[in-house]
Amino acid sequence: MAQESGSSDSPKWRLDLDFPSKTPVFGCRFQPHIRMQIIDNSLEFPCHEYSFTWYQEDGCLSSNQEKIRCFVHHDKLATIQCTVCVSQSRLGKISYYCSISCYKAAWDKHKVHHHFAAPNPDPQAVNIIKSFGPYGSYPDLPYYQYDGSQPDVTVEEDGKTWIQVGSSEYYVPTENNIGFCLRLKFEVIDSSTRTQLCPARIEVTDPVIYPLPHPPRCTMWNSCSGDLKEHSSNDVRFRVLSYNILADYLATSGSNRHSYCLDWALSWEYRQQNLLYEIIEYDADILCLQEVQKDHFENFLKPQLAKYGYSAIYKKKKIEMFTCKSQQTTDGCATFFRSQRFKEIATYELEFNNSAKPFVDSLDGKQKSEAYRLLKGNVALVVILEMVENEVSSDGNRPRICVSNTHLHANGKDPDIKLLQVVTLIHALEKIAQLKIPLLICADLNSLPQSDPYTFISKGRVEILPSKETDQSGILQTLKLSHSLNLVSAYATFFHSNGVEDHQREKLDPETKEALFTYFTPSFFGTIDYIFYTAASLRLNSVLELPDKEGGLPSAKWSSDHIALMASFSLEASAYNWSSEPLPRSLGQHPTFAQQ
Repeated sequence: MAQESGSSDSPKWRLDLDFPSKTPVFGCRFQPHIRMQIIDNSLEFPCHEYSFTWYQEDGCLSSNQEKIRCFVHHDKLATIQCTVCVSQSRLGKISYYCSISCYKAAWDKHKVHHHFAAPNPDPQAVNIIKSFGPYGSYPDLPYYQYDGSQPDVTVEEDGKTWIQVGSSEYYVPTENNIGFCLRLKFEVIDSSTRTQLCPARIEVTDPVIYPLPHPPRCTMWNSCSGDLKEHSSNDVRFRVLSYNILADYLATSGSNRHSYCLDWALSWEYRQQNLLYEIIEYDADILCLQEVQKDHFENFLKPQLAKYGYSAIYKKKKIEMFTCKSQQTTDGCATFFRSQRFKEIATYELEFNNSAKPFVDSLDGKQKSEAYRLLKGNVALVVILEMVENEVSSDGNRPRICVSNTHLHANGKDPDIKLLQVVTLIHALEKIAQLKIPLLICADLNSLPQSDPYTFISKGRVEILPSKETDQSGILQTLKLSHSLNLVSAYATFFHSNGVEDHQREKLDPETKEALFTYFTPSFFGTIDYIFYTAASLRLNSVLELPDKEGGLPSAKWSSDHIALMASFSLEASAYNWSSEPLPRSLGQHPTFAQQ
């Protein structure tokens, strides 16, 4: 929605105003995206400010109210209703008036009823109301103090009455707005002259909706099988959640990749509330989130999750993108942990573009230019947490856990890049494992269970034959493609247990033993997200139930194109006996190279 200002022959600037969707949602911030563009580069845009006025369609003339009469003029039908009375659930005759002028004329006396309806009613207001005469008559109020309040600001347009409900840059629909349209009047005002720089924009939404609540998946699939070892009541348990939450700039990139999703359900204003509700309900002790947009981490997720006792660490990708909203942004990995259970001991950041740089720098000419494709901005965030509960080993050590959170390169045509990034991460984590600290890896590998990255993690090695298909640049031939960590997948481990029931097994792949899917769109259906752990130091207790396959993701019910994975663990005895050697100052940025 664009509008040009100035004469029709030579417009000076262009105003773009777009809503996140045409449908406001109850309780979700509704804010237009606004951009002013100078068309005539010879001019400077004057110092200016924005003016926002929000209105709600007056609902007095709905089918069940159209015969209600004015409280003052009994012979006239009502055309307007006091919104304060509506918010106080005072829907009686006194809230209806036949016109805006009638409503304003009655305001000084009408507002007394608001004080009477308050949780702690004003005794003076109560006495005044009790003194009122017959229906429609008002006494004088000589002893009632004027409080300066004014009646609702209203306008009439296209045969409708609109009542002002807000004047900020955004509006959060309330329960009273449900079923009614909103109207925004937007103006650009010259700060010096206080005049309009361009004609006011008027935009009207569809009716406000109240989507039905969808409870998240809160059932944990337990197993009493012998291969999931027995535990005692004294075991230290904790839950770990891994979730790619779909960055807004990718969801609304303009590529129509999620065109099947309702626009209001795809807007960040709706998704952020739905995701927060879902994440909080999982009640995990450690949260590993991927695709966390940097401004949404600082402005929403970090402060909101802090209210629930979570501390946060964030690592953004190295490469920023220019979004369809004309902004530079990027996403990254965010790790949250309950501060009452854990404290941060050390944090390491891996930037995978650095892992390939020495190899690229060693090349010349065409080989070097072709190898630049290896330099991707993906990252990993590695955090060492120490438990703060009264769980101490015989030598005074408190249990420590290493939590790795990563999101690998996505392009399916670059298998060598994905494997390079996984090898870099695992070789770095071997330095932590040497200190006998349990390892957790929460990852969006962008790789299927049969892929080389998955095989390398779970099997400890992978064989790569020299070919242009699997190793375009030859870098994999220089790497040590094995490791000593005993890493297993939480969901695959659960599949192997004897306690799996038929309805659970139906949601697991019998070949890969992993979930049937963790990512589901019309263009792709499969598993690319995982939780790995060191089996020698952590014991799997349960995993989060898997959802049914119903439509594509995201949707009004689930606000990401990925599903959340969660596992509950107990610490093995070895977790209390980590080495007294100091933690490494750095994990390095390069994988281990093969011996020549």
